[in-house]
Amino acid sequence: MKRLVFCFIIVTLIMFIMPSIISMGKKEENVTELDSVEVNALLSEIAKQWNNEYIDYPKCSFGYSVLDNNENLLYKFGEKSDAETIVGATKHRDTIRDIIVDDAIVGKIIIYNNTKDIEKRVEEQLYSNYIMSAGMVIFFLFAVLTVIYLRVIKPFNKMRDFAEAVSSGDLDKPLEMDRRHVFGAFTESFDIMREELKIAKERELAANQSKKELVAQLSHDIKTPVASIKAMSEVLSAKEEREKVKDKLNAIGAKADQIDNLVSNLFVSTLEELERLEVNGEEMESTTLAQYISDADYNNRIDDFEIPECIVLCDHLRVSQVISNIIYNSYKYADTAIFVKGNIDMDYLFVSFTDRGGGVSEEELNLITEKYRRGANAEGKQGTGLGLYISKELMENMMGSLEVTNADGGFRVTLGFKLA
Repeated sequence: MKRLVFCFIIVTLIMFIMPSIISMGKKEENVTELDSVEVNALLSEIAKQWNNEYIDYPKCSFGYSVLDNNENLLYKFGEKSDAETIVGATKHRDTIRDIIVDDAIVGKIIIYNNTKDIEKRVEEQLYSNYIMSAGMVIFFLFAVLTVIYLRVIKPFNKMRDFAEAVSSGDLDKPLEMDRRHVFGAFTESFDIMREELKIAKERELAANQSKKELVAQLSHDIKTPVASIKAMSEVLSAKEEREKVKDKLNAIGAKADQIDNLVSNLFVSTLEELERLEVNGEEMESTTLAQYISDADYNNRIDDFEIPECIVLCDHLRVSQVISNIIYNSYKYADTAIFVKGNIDMDYLFVSFTDRGGGVSEEELNLITEKYRRGANAEGKQGTGLGLYISKELMENMMGSLEVTNADGGFRVTLGFKLA
């Protein structure tokens, strides 16, 4: 910046001083200095012939006029002068010399100094000098502005674009380093900052990944002791004859089922965020679906049902999880009988689960399968709002579908399985 200010001061001084320097340094070539010898010779020649009837006026390198004592114009040599009287000569600063004959003044010689021409040439020269100086000033100003653009504005725009890219999350594009401009000392620091931010972001992502993997592993590990608790409660309940104790054991088994479902939802949701929600599609008989439904209905809320015999494409583990989620949700929110119906339409096997719990509002119906969405009837009941969301994701990953509707006084979930 000091250099730019110095250049601007120099350019300003040049603009005001240069014309004077040029004018003083250049001699006016067109101004002819009077030769005193030639003037004296002219006076002498005219004085010699003054009394002659005809005077042969000599030619000189300058213009002149000859007047008598009455200021009558006797002769005029040269052009561009109107100094034909003493007053006119005085006005134009012309030189006036006396013509002396026999020690008596008999007339006057006015020698033209062409002052107007000299002034005009000087003005033209000054104008030309100012034009040249203005051109030099414009050139220097253009050079200064170019330097300012290259050293200040352009680097600043690059840094602004870099800051916008960093703020939007783009940490891969480096900032070009150039120490020749004003911000050169900062470019390296800014790029180091970008690299540090990138490293910090990668560390944050790695930490989040580790947390999710830890949650997934813990969720998976919890399922084993929960399954053991459920199995022991079932065995003890089968051997127990006292009704009160048997009810308590059944309650323990129900709570174990509840924990198992919650942990399953958490496990599957974590796997999904880790992009590890794998589905292995394979052919399966529809009778296996009927078996999964019967196994999940541990409270015996489903009456007899029929599933058309066919071969569908699905994942055994994921289908079991989906059916368990749907039946468990019906237990928790409707607590009524569940009606299961199967039919084949086009290339799909559709299996519907309908309860009599009153369903959900139409506004909630379109949102109930989204992540962390729960209906108004879920108030006061434990849950994460992931069951239907995960089930729908799993069905779609198996090339199937999951649809929810209100029907027959309750809530209906329809699963679509792709026929093999």
